[in-house]
Amino acid sequence: MLQDPKQITELYGVRNNHAIFAIGNEKDRRYGIIDRNGEIIAGPAFIEFSLQLGRYIQCCCTTGSSHNPSYRLYDTTTDEWVSIDSNKRPMPIPGHPGLFYTYIQHNRCGIQDYNGNQIIPEIYATIFRIGEYFMVQDPKTEKYGILTAEGKMVIPCILAFDRVSYSARKVLVRQADKWFYVNNCGAQMFDWHEIVLPDDVLGVNLYSDRICYYIPCWKKLRGLDYRACGMLDTFGTELLPPIYFVIHGLNEKYFSVGDAETFFSGLADCDGNTIIPADSGVYSWTPIKEDENMFIFQTEGSSNLNSGIVRIGPNKEIQEVLPARFVYPHWLPDSEAQGHGCIVLAQSICRHREEILRAGVFSLTGEQLVPFEYDDILLGNDPERIAVCKGGEWFFINLKNERVLF
Repeated sequence: MLQDPKQITELYGVRNNHAIFAIGNEKDRRYGIIDRNGEIIAGPAFIEFSLQLGRYIQCCCTTGSSHNPSYRLYDTTTDEWVSIDSNKRPMPIPGHPGLFYTYIQHNRCGIQDYNGNQIIPEIYATIFRIGEYFMVQDPKTEKYGILTAEGKMVIPCILAFDRVSYSARKVLVRQADKWFYVNNCGAQMFDWHEIVLPDDVLGVNLYSDRICYYIPCWKKLRGLDYRACGMLDTFGTELLPPIYFVIHGLNEKYFSVGDAETFFSGLADCDGNTIIPADSGVYSWTPIKEDENMFIFQTEGSSNLNSGIVRIGPNKEIQEVLPARFVYPHWLPDSEAQGHGCIVLAQSICRHREEILRAGVFSLTGEQLVPFEYDDILLGNDPERIAVCKGGEWFFINLKNERVLF
């Protein structure tokens, strides 16, 4: 147990029965790991960390120089450190338990297993998973090839593709100016016909089975080069014409569409139907992970960008859950602002002629569970261990606003 919990200068909500804490001021702050009962597992000795890696916590420390950081992965399931060279910044590969992407200088990447055995050497510019195989990019030719999970070359980079876009469902490639889908082995899927994209296409993003593409548009908006964005379905049929500033997949069902003139953002469904017009006065949409029909929207307020919550009904009607008079903590990862059926929101409160933000917690039905009395709130995936800061002191509460630890 921490000898003096009042020394804590930062605390994160419990995730997978573990949490991060910090000791020291902002300049010399060091992070450590505790379990949900407050027992110290490691540190405080790390200069930064990441909680966005599933069951793993990535910790970074320096070895004599801040220009030479080393990275280690802590497995919260086995309570062990992964045995990979800490200079290679290991990252777990989703869908391949026990395999990790590794990175060295000059952004070269490869793959090692849990015990540090080299599977694919760190000689590639990019590696990503397609099914049970991996697509790799040669840093010199910038072409892509296919490797097995054992590191065996299936398609050499010199024979493969010069452009690639991928999602969890499909991989779209360009070869000899033709765009087509490939299977997990990198072979063309002949049951899918060729996808026709404009010759001057600048970029392609694949969202599930929707294709968003960019083409040049020879004018400037607010001093910025304007690229027009459109969307096709999986067969290459146009769903949204290339008239938008940006099109971004929010989840499997909905896309945000940016108006080129105002930079406001609307909502469209995956069939290209307008749900909320792009010039609606909304600046951004944030999906709520636990309900694919719910979104946090952001509009202009008197001093801050105000946030509210809407739900898209079964007939595509807009249902207001919370009005736009709160502040959503966009400075946090969504996993620390959303979780277990609730969301962190803040409200501006005037104290001594000065506006300050105080955070609280709401359910996804709009019920306030934790009042606006905290300087900061960080969720994890444990509703009994929510990290809060009040008056400079960090501790844990539950969803009944009861103090439960420290």
